[in-house]
Amino acid sequence: MVDVVHDQEHINKQLASLRYQAMGLLARREQSRTELQQKLQIKCLAKDWVVDLDHLLDELERQGLQSDERFAEVLVRSKANDGYGVTRIFQWGYQYGLSRLLVQSQVDVQQPDWFEIALAQKRKHCGWCVATDAPTRAKQARYLYQRGFAQEQIQYALQAQPE
Repeated sequence: MVDVVHDQEHINKQLASLRYQAMGLLARREQSRTELQQKLQIKCLAKDWVVDLDHLLDELERQGLQSDERFAEVLVRSKANDGYGVTRIFQWGYQYGLSRLLVQSQVDVQQPDWFEIALAQKRKHCGWCVATDAPTRAKQARYLYQRGFAQEQIQYALQAQPE
């Protein structure tokens, strides 16, 4: 009986420590549930702890400390501001364990102007001049494609005249 009480106290201490670590991670920046779970699992494995992570993550979500919706909002805004297109943002969402619908809903709410973002990124990386030869245009198009822009957005950026 004493061992059971002692074990429960030990588990509660582990859970409290893990909760503290989770809150520290969330204080630095938003985290998706999947990302937070992976980081906490690594800590549990390193210390040989047996903690119910799902219960802890559910509690953090109920308290509003962790939110995939908030994470998706930050992801879309920050990556669009960094000059990435929607395709690349969807890839990041998948990597962080977010549903495509959640990321799409944030794209719909924020409505970034992907054409202007592509143009700004092209000008930042390649300059203001319109490329006249095929190899240069292909290089610029590949660059924008790798950043997640659609064909129409790439064509717009490549054809836009300097102001």
